[in-house]
Amino acid sequence: METMLQGLVIIGGLTFSLAASLLIEEVIFGQIFRVAFARRPEISKQSSANTQKN
Repeated sequence: METMLQGLVIIGGLTFSLAASLLIEEVIFGQIFRVAFARRPEISKQSSANTQKN
């Protein structure tokens, strides 16, 4: 049981450390994750068909 608690503390500490570092990075550099994870606009079938014809 004590080993399980130690493992939980280690995992919690690593998770907190990662969250804190991501927050600091976001504050310093700003909006990097929004750019990296932004959804790309979908190309409609009609516009892609027109592109292939030209």
